[in-house]
Amino acid sequence: MNSSQGQRFRFLLASSLLAVLTACGGGSDGGGQAFFFPPPSGGGAGGGSNDTTQQAAAFATDYGSGLAALNSYGGLTNSAFLNNFDDTFLDAGYSKPQVRDALAQEAAALLLFSTELSSFPSVKLSAVTITGCNAANVCTLTATLTNSDVDTTAVTFTTQLSYVGGKFRLLGDQKQA
Repeated sequence: MNSSQGQRFRFLLASSLLAVLTACGGGSDGGGQAFFFPPPSGGGAGGGSNDTTQQAAAFATDYGSGLAALNSYGGLTNSAFLNNFDDTFLDAGYSKPQVRDALAQEAAALLLFSTELSSFPSVKLSAVTITGCNAANVCTLTATLTNSDVDTTAVTFTTQLSYVGGKFRLLGDQKQA
């Protein structure tokens, strides 16, 4: 792959990953609230709505922290961030292993070129809601992301989560393209 193709691939991969992960956004400091209707069934220690509320808050914190750190080498190489993705994650054709590889490639590029030129903007996750959990424990995540680099941009995004083993994880749209 020549340099131009490599840059284009990196740009497309980063752009797709950003769409999957961040859909840059702005707006209020809505915090990490999580609301359920109906709550997922089972899967937690006791499976009650209090358990799922705590797990939702933990997911919002972990995912938000991971997204905010993606503009750094440490954030790109943090294996705990990938724990926010279900093993069956698939979104717009990107699987969990492909996301892991893209993050590793971005981290390697930072080491080669500059630790200050990440493709990922610094974003803040807020207004997290988890709703519509079905009998298969697939729920809908809606949240807002704020990117305040040059100007403040706000985008609300929606994706699917799984609730398995007492933990919420990104499931994606489950589509190949």
